[in-house]
Amino acid sequence: MIKKSFLSSPFVVLIFIVSITMFFSSCKSTKNISSNQAQKQDLSTAKSLVFQVKSLKAIDLEEDLTFADEVTLTYSLTAVDENNKVVQVANGSWGVESMKKGQIALEERFKTIELQIPAKGKVLTSVILTEIEDYKKAQNTVKKINEFGNLGKIPTLFIALGEYETPLAIVFASLQAAGIGLKAVEHFDQDDLLGQNTFDLSVKALSEKQKVFPVKLTFEGEHFKNKFHYELTYELKVREKKSND
Repeated sequence: MIKKSFLSSPFVVLIFIVSITMFFSSCKSTKNISSNQAQKQDLSTAKSLVFQVKSLKAIDLEEDLTFADEVTLTYSLTAVDENNKVVQVANGSWGVESMKKGQIALEERFKTIELQIPAKGKVLTSVILTEIEDYKKAQNTVKKINEFGNLGKIPTLFIALGEYETPLAIVFASLQAAGIGLKAVEHFDQDDLLGQNTFDLSVKALSEKQKVFPVKLTFEGEHFKNKFHYELTYELKVREKKSND
């Protein structure tokens, strides 16, 4: 008679399977905790950065026939770590608005966005101003960005920014990280770009005594022999987070 081995016993096999399952579950749990702690360390500062548009002024228009430009302003805060990986984003948009020559849109018209300053790395502020051709599509995009794009207080996908060299591309990356699909922002590829800019602040600069960083931009150029000129002013403010925030 052939003797059964110890491992062939159903009871022993069951104990073996349960033990292996518990071991790998324990490893997986440890890995998740470590990953979460790493993300928390990337964002663990007591300060946040607030972005507020102060004014947008139309000095000269692109559209001479209609005497008004239909424009949108889209802006983003993108926090990147020391390895140039996106760890947090916040997005906002304004428009579609009809701007006449000499008209000024003031700060109460623009949504404020905010994100936590990372422990290392820097924060990029990117803005793009566009003249709109497809009004309905652009209006839906602005609404979607303002509803779903403000993710300043939660981690997002880790995306490398190395390949994103223009402000327009950085805004796209920030919207992608926020989970806003590319179809929602495809109108930017078709419309007239009036201006774009990226302003970056290192964590070191944000840790110094200066708490307010005013930025003034001039967007001007020519399209189909029509010259345009816009002036945009926005403000970045470091906010100390309260204990109950």
